[in-house]
Amino acid sequence: MASSTYDVIIVQPYPFADHPSFPEGILKRALAADGFRVGVIEAPYWQDPGAFKALGRPALFFAVVSGPLDSVVLNYTAGRRRRREDLYQFGGGAFFANRPPDIKYKIRPDRTVTVFCGRLREAYRDVPLVIGGVEASLRCFAHYDFQEDKVRRSLLLDSRADILVSGSGEKQVVAIARLLRQGAQAREIDIPGTARIWAQLPAEKDCLELPACEEVQADPARLLQGQLLIDQASGGRALAQRHAKRWVVLNPAQPYSGADLDFVYGLGYSRRHPQHAGYTPALRMNLFSVTAHRGCAGGCAFCSITQSEGRRVVSRSPESVLREIRALAGHGEWRGVVSDIGGPSAEMYGADCPAANCVRPSCLLPRQCGQFRAGGPYLDLLRRSRSQPGVKKVLLGSGVRHDLMLGDPALLEEIMREHCGRFLRVAPEHTEDEVLDLMGKPRFAVFEEFVRLFRRLNRGLRRPVELAPYLIVGHPGETAAMVPQMKDKLRALGLDTCDAQIFTPSPGTRATAMYHAALSPPGKPLAVEKDIRALQDRKRLLSGAG
Repeated sequence: MASSTYDVIIVQPYPFADHPSFPEGILKRALAADGFRVGVIEAPYWQDPGAFKALGRPALFFAVVSGPLDSVVLNYTAGRRRRREDLYQFGGGAFFANRPPDIKYKIRPDRTVTVFCGRLREAYRDVPLVIGGVEASLRCFAHYDFQEDKVRRSLLLDSRADILVSGSGEKQVVAIARLLRQGAQAREIDIPGTARIWAQLPAEKDCLELPACEEVQADPARLLQGQLLIDQASGGRALAQRHAKRWVVLNPAQPYSGADLDFVYGLGYSRRHPQHAGYTPALRMNLFSVTAHRGCAGGCAFCSITQSEGRRVVSRSPESVLREIRALAGHGEWRGVVSDIGGPSAEMYGADCPAANCVRPSCLLPRQCGQFRAGGPYLDLLRRSRSQPGVKKVLLGSGVRHDLMLGDPALLEEIMREHCGRFLRVAPEHTEDEVLDLMGKPRFAVFEEFVRLFRRLNRGLRRPVELAPYLIVGHPGETAAMVPQMKDKLRALGLDTCDAQIFTPSPGTRATAMYHAALSPPGKPLAVEKDIRALQDRKRLLSGAG
């Protein structure tokens, strides 16, 4: 078979973006900075194995990513209807153009990583496969797939990959490339932040054993028990799950530091699609956004960030962020507006914690950890960013937590005065305390207090800001009777409209395990509505005005 001029070939279901908000951009730059030659196969016509031979055989391995979201979550609505748009494609369309008109194939197939790895195994049976990104992180162990309504086994087994990279992955991928270049066998590589298959549970590892895949498939309660173990796992232990006669073992997370982020975000991204003119909608929206930190300390039950980025916040230095902002002037379309400086929750910038082996799933609930400090570093970063040459405006695109804003009115006021458009978007998620407790969110009284603070600050602004709350209907634990109560409580606060979305079960989250098991974490029966028409009725009631 044809040889390639590349050491590593990245395979992905959408156009490559050389931008630090996109995983493939970071991976390619990190590998290239270490001296590796990197090629990219973008949006291959996956029905044709030949599409995966476009760049020949890589010297080291194929790296398969599905993008910044799980492919099933991206491909389907909460009602299991196929989305017809994909903002990561040119024109926003989800289907291949110029193909037989009677066959419509999505550019991003369901369970992309599995499909792409299958095609690569057909094309090059002996070339190592490394998988990573959000989809791989969330599907590392047995998981519930809402589109199929069943528990699937580990993605490592379904994809037949050699190595799964979990969480932030550029350090692991570079380490894997170095080891393979030195002659290591892919299936024997065993480094932090990666998972692989073992014939038996390795005695030399300190492993936390999860319920076996077959147990989880037979008893939904075991899925929830396993997810709780994952959420509370210490950073010093490996996680292991038996699948028949084999074991999937995930090593403790690869530690990342602020210096690591400073290095990789300073690698000179073009913020373009190198092989194309123009921009996909996703790149256009993020063109002048800046990532200040990774990870989230919130630990919300429905959120995948903990599995994909980690529960520990890791922040870049202010100097690194400011250098990136100044470098925006070199882009031909720069007009002086930074669309966002943030991360999973913007004001957590600077809230880095040295307790790497903490077992708390949240730094904020049921009470805030004494070591958690947020707000001040972000306020300073915003002020310094506004003063950079050529910067006319710095907007806030990332969300903020209303409970943290209560503890820092000065930051909230400055965000409202300097960094908001017409709306300030916050996510109370619900109004009923029993559901909020299951979500891992602050109780409703906290949001009521926040609204009072917001209104008081708003009266002093020259340009008032409107509050735009985001809520979820259909989260496990919610009953139909709660939705009118939610509407009444919002109306009492003067919030007649909101952005309401139906709960979508994402693989690898605590809320999804509760949804599948219809149980609370203590094991008590839980209301779970799965009829899409009933859920749509709830959404319409909550979203309507008046």
